[in-house]
Amino acid sequence: MRKIIFNLKGKIRPIWRLFLFLSITFLINIPLQLGLQKVLDQSLLRGCLSASIYLISVVFSLFIQIKFLDKSSFKKYGLKINKIWIQEFFMGTVISLAQLSIFFLIMYSTGNLKIVEFFTTNSSDYSFDYSFWEGFFSEMFGLIIGSSVEEIFFRAFLFYIVYEALRTIKKDAAKRAFIILIAIAPLFGIAHIGNEGATTISTINLGLDAIMMCLPFLITGRLGMSIGMHFSWNLFQGAIFGFAISGNIAKASIISVNMPNNLLTGGVFGPEGSIIFILLDIVALMLILYWKKLKNYSSFVNPYIIENDVN
Repeated sequence: MRKIIFNLKGKIRPIWRLFLFLSITFLINIPLQLGLQKVLDQSLLRGCLSASIYLISVVFSLFIQIKFLDKSSFKKYGLKINKIWIQEFFMGTVISLAQLSIFFLIMYSTGNLKIVEFFTTNSSDYSFDYSFWEGFFSEMFGLIIGSSVEEIFFRAFLFYIVYEALRTIKKDAAKRAFIILIAIAPLFGIAHIGNEGATTISTINLGLDAIMMCLPFLITGRLGMSIGMHFSWNLFQGAIFGFAISGNIAKASIISVNMPNNLLTGGVFGPEGSIIFILLDIVALMLILYWKKLKNYSSFVNPYIIENDVN
């Protein structure tokens, strides 16, 4: 029984660490969410508090891993926030803005996009009313938390779990990192398969996008650019340009658009369901490689990640 749970060095095996991470997250998140629903009616405030509880449960679960199981630090998971981290976050913002600006222009120039109005709310989708700015900042708050949680789990924690689990199979740490980059990417697409309008194309596209968002983490050892790309992609996609966000509609958007449901637009799922999505990822790749060259990163796998290949 002990061999099932612990490895030869007496440390908990990666699969059980993953199980504990998810269990602690759910044990904190679910009761608090249910309690919140009983205390507050549906509102923007409840939405913000719900998102905050979600983030706290994930960060606390990660803290337990770091403190008692992993014996490492938040730096290992790309969460040591400093000047460089913030710079990379804003670089991620630039990348997403470039991608979605290109998509917007292509849709407009091909007649697949018509601007309807500006500064609109989508309160009709909710059981309560709110102003544009209330909806906009609530949307922004929810997106930064949602994208941070997904990056922490998919790009950092899950990466290291599989990274350690495959150590005996693939000794070369750098090559193993790239294998994992590709191997776990489809999970990100599968995680959104239940969203409205999801298709095979959208699932594949999100898998490719997962590779693009993980690449900066491999290069820098930090989640700054990955979170910046993810948050800004969703923000510009929904709250700025008015597109659907993986099948979801933003509470408010600066631009309201009307688009036909076809393979070029991505339909109700949004740009992530479009057949030209791969072109947007090529733009992201070019900008990431430019940043890598500008900052003189000599390898695609940061030495710090390889240094963490212990236990």
